[in-house]
Amino acid sequence: MTRVQLVSKLSLRMDVSKKEADLYLTAFLDSIMETLHKDGRVVVQGFGSFKVNEYKARVAKKPMSEELIQLPTRRKPSFHAGKELRERVNEGMDLANEAVAVMSRVRVPENVFSISAR
Repeated sequence: MTRVQLVSKLSLRMDVSKKEADLYLTAFLDSIMETLHKDGRVVVQGFGSFKVNEYKARVAKKPMSEELIQLPTRRKPSFHAGKELRERVNEGMDLANEAVAVMSRVRVPENVFSISAR
């Protein structure tokens, strides 16, 4: 889903204009980014948590030239899905796994394909 599609969906759900929905989305995302910059952690109950991981400065090797370079200390945001989000994403997986298990137990006669070909 793109930002434009998300804004459209928000505007329909909230019964507001697309311009207002874009303002709400921008405010939400800006709040997350600002808080990550300051505190390094944002938790949205039932959805997941955002946090900033810090990586130490290190020496790395360029693959092509094998030249050694110094990489500075850096910060990288990450997201960890919450329990409710994981459950919703995996909802259909249980049914699919059950269907595969049932199909593996069903015996199909060997001549079933020759009968249906007539």
